[in-house]
Amino acid sequence: MPQSRAEVLAAVPTFFDEDGELDRETTVAHHAALAGRVDGVFVAGTTGEFPALDRAERRTLTELALDAHGPDRVVVHVGAASTRESVALTRDAVGLGARRIAALTPYYLPVDPAAVARHMAAVVDAAGEALVYGYLFTERTGVVLDPARFGELAAEVGLAGVKLSGAANERLAEFVAALPAGARLWSGADTTLPAVVRAGGAGIVSGLSAAFPEPFTALADAVAAGDAEAERAAQVRADAVLDALGGTVEGIKAALRHLGHGTGTLRMPSPDVPPAALERIARLAGPVPVA
Repeated sequence: MPQSRAEVLAAVPTFFDEDGELDRETTVAHHAALAGRVDGVFVAGTTGEFPALDRAERRTLTELALDAHGPDRVVVHVGAASTRESVALTRDAVGLGARRIAALTPYYLPVDPAAVARHMAAVVDAAGEALVYGYLFTERTGVVLDPARFGELAAEVGLAGVKLSGAANERLAEFVAALPAGARLWSGADTTLPAVVRAGGAGIVSGLSAAFPEPFTALADAVAAGDAEAERAAQVRADAVLDALGGTVEGIKAALRHLGHGTGTLRMPSPDVPPAALERIARLAGPVPVA
């Protein structure tokens, strides 16, 4: 039986020039290149190096994404270490027309579930009519919420769903089962899209799709159609993208640079992309576009 069509949201990077300043021109061009090739974009998330962005830059990124894709196809991440900052970012995004908000749990200082609930409740309140999704990434935040407790929290504060990253994906089916009725789940594990859909998830938030959308949208189409042969072929292509880019921000930006989008510069410190990985990226991307 055909499955529901998964939503493929490209987790877009933030482009910087060689001086580390926001590259508006490349951002606009990249959104234009993605339009119609993915189901939407996830802005200022982990792939977007959000801890290194100021509030004005996050407003700019939100505005450019909304202009390119429209409010129903943009999820704006408002995660911050403080509730005050997340609330301010939420109000900024909603004021620009955003209808879909994602909020990472607080990070750095240890918190308990009650503190997380207060934080999320404040974001939901600031969002008004916009949908708010929780964002769980224990490896980066230190916040551990098991599926049952998160489901209770989501119902308590009115979350519309959740995005899982890291080890939380190992309990994906449990999270789906624990969510309140109508709430949706996305996974940040790009290449596991078939398992996400079959567990009842809504789709993926995919950094790899920011550079190579088609393997992932083809995978979503094949799963929805119940076409096992097309799914196998698309899975091979998606796995090849992961192998080349390594699932890292620096790998994604290196691929985009090869494709003619930006300088590959990160604002946050990162490892160099190994030469062997650059060779795989070059083979996958094909010839460098001529300006």
